[in-house]
Amino acid sequence: MTLTTSIAKWGNGQGVRIPKNILEFLKWNESDKVEIITEDNCIKIKKIESKEKRKNIEELFKNFEGTYKKEDINWGEPRGKEIW
Repeated sequence: MTLTTSIAKWGNGQGVRIPKNILEFLKWNESDKVEIITEDNCIKIKKIESKEKRKNIEELFKNFEGTYKKEDINWGEPRGKEIW
Protein backbone atom coordinates (compact mmCIF):
# COMPACT_ATOMS: atom_id res chain seq x y z
CA MET A 1 0.00 0.00 0.00
CA THR A 2 1.41 3.41 -0.97
CA LEU A 3 0.26 6.85 0.14
CA THR A 4 1.44 10.40 -0.48
CA THR A 5 0.99 12.87 2.38
CA SER A 6 2.67 15.94 3.87
CA ILE A 7 4.52 16.76 7.05
CA ALA A 8 2.41 19.19 9.10
CA LYS A 9 3.05 21.35 12.15
CA TRP A 10 1.80 19.65 15.29
CA GLY A 11 2.29 21.68 18.46
CA ASN A 12 6.01 22.45 18.78
CA GLY A 13 6.95 19.65 16.39
CA GLN A 14 5.84 18.17 13.11
CA GLY A 15 3.78 15.08 12.36
CA VAL A 16 2.55 12.79 9.63
CA ARG A 17 -1.03 11.51 9.90
CA ILE A 18 -1.64 7.84 9.19
CA PRO A 19 -4.98 7.37 7.41
CA LYS A 20 -7.62 5.14 9.01
CA ASN A 21 -7.60 2.64 6.12
CA ILE A 22 -3.87 1.98 6.62
CA LEU A 23 -4.33 1.51 10.38
CA GLU A 24 -7.20 -0.89 9.70
CA PHE A 25 -5.10 -2.78 7.13
CA LEU A 26 -2.29 -3.15 9.69
CA LYS A 27 -4.78 -3.88 12.51
CA TRP A 28 -3.28 -1.04 14.58
CA ASN A 29 -5.22 0.96 17.17
CA GLU A 30 -4.66 4.47 18.46
CA SER A 31 -3.34 3.24 21.83
CA ASP A 32 -0.77 0.83 20.31
CA LYS A 33 2.89 1.50 21.04
CA VAL A 34 5.19 1.89 18.03
CA GLU A 35 8.94 2.04 17.44
CA ILE A 36 10.31 4.58 14.97
CA ILE A 37 13.45 3.46 13.15
CA THR A 38 15.58 5.61 10.85
CA GLU A 39 17.86 3.93 8.32
CA ASP A 40 19.06 4.72 4.80
CA ASN A 41 17.27 8.11 4.81
CA CYS A 42 13.93 6.37 5.51
CA ILE A 43 11.63 6.14 8.51
CA LYS A 44 10.12 2.79 9.50
CA ILE A 45 7.30 2.58 12.01
CA LYS A 46 6.93 -0.79 13.66
CA LYS A 47 4.25 -1.84 16.14
CA ILE A 48 5.67 -3.04 19.43
CA GLU A 49 3.93 -6.28 20.27
CA SER A 50 2.54 -6.16 23.75
CA LYS A 51 4.29 -8.37 26.23
CA GLU A 52 2.30 -10.72 28.37
CA LYS A 53 -0.04 -9.06 30.82
CA ARG A 54 1.24 -8.04 34.22
CA LYS A 55 1.00 -10.91 36.72
CA ASN A 56 -0.85 -10.71 40.01
CA ILE A 57 0.71 -11.83 43.30
CA GLU A 58 -0.68 -15.39 43.05
CA GLU A 59 0.79 -15.83 39.56
CA LEU A 60 4.17 -14.41 40.63
CA PHE A 61 4.51 -16.85 43.53
CA LYS A 62 2.75 -19.85 41.97
CA ASN A 63 5.91 -22.01 41.93
CA PHE A 64 7.48 -20.65 45.13
CA GLU A 65 8.46 -23.58 47.34
CA GLY A 66 10.39 -21.74 50.05
CA THR A 67 9.14 -20.57 53.40
CA TYR A 68 8.29 -17.06 54.38
CA LYS A 69 9.06 -15.64 57.79
CA LYS A 70 7.26 -12.44 58.70
CA GLU A 71 9.57 -9.74 60.08
CA ASP A 72 8.73 -6.47 61.78
CA ILE A 73 10.83 -3.55 60.54
CA ASN A 74 11.63 -0.66 62.84
CA TRP A 75 11.28 2.44 60.69
CA GLY A 76 12.15 4.76 63.59
CA GLU A 77 10.09 7.48 65.16
CA PRO A 78 7.57 9.44 63.05
CA ARG A 79 8.91 12.65 61.50
CA GLY A 80 6.26 15.03 60.33
CA LYS A 81 2.59 14.14 60.07
CA GLU A 82 2.74 10.37 59.56
CA ILE A 83 0.01 8.38 61.26
CA TRP A 84 1.23 5.20 62.99
